[in-house]
Amino acid sequence: MTATTSQGTRTDAATQLHELKVQVARLTAQVSELQQAQAERTHHGDEDDQPPLYSTVEQWVTNYLLPTFPRPVGEVGMTRWHWCEQWWRHDEAVTRLTALWYGWEQARLQMTGMLSWLRELDHQLPILYGDDGPFRDCAAGGDLWEQQHRSSPEVLAVAAPENWWRWWA
Repeated sequence: MTATTSQGTRTDAATQLHELKVQVARLTAQVSELQQAQAERTHHGDEDDQPPLYSTVEQWVTNYLLPTFPRPVGEVGMTRWHWCEQWWRHDEAVTRLTALWYGWEQARLQMTGMLSWLRELDHQLPILYGDDGPFRDCAAGGDLWEQQHRSSPEVLAVAAPENWWRWWA
């Protein structure tokens, strides 16, 4: 009985060793596949690792947007486009321009990325520069008119009743 038990133990050990070798081979293959996939992602994702061309939204607005997409701006009520030289004081404008800048930084790295970005720009410019936009109360600078910045009045909000949002959670 002892010899049989000893031989059975060796067979079990050999079987376990074989199973472990198979598992190690399978895991090694998985690691290799994952490493290859990671290398491909890194190679194809190089655009994600590139630093932005413009380091701030102000730099992008000043050096790219305004020179590339000029619009005729003038005194309030005299033209369809409104601009404020102190655009950075208008929270809505900063938010919209920052979103456009981020989108532009991504789009410039893609072969056809500018197509969709230009559609977004075409949507945002009339909102930014329009009669109801954030610059509607500001006057453009120039020889005849002194540049004026006027902040838009804040819109008030009343807090919801205590349990109002309970249904949401």
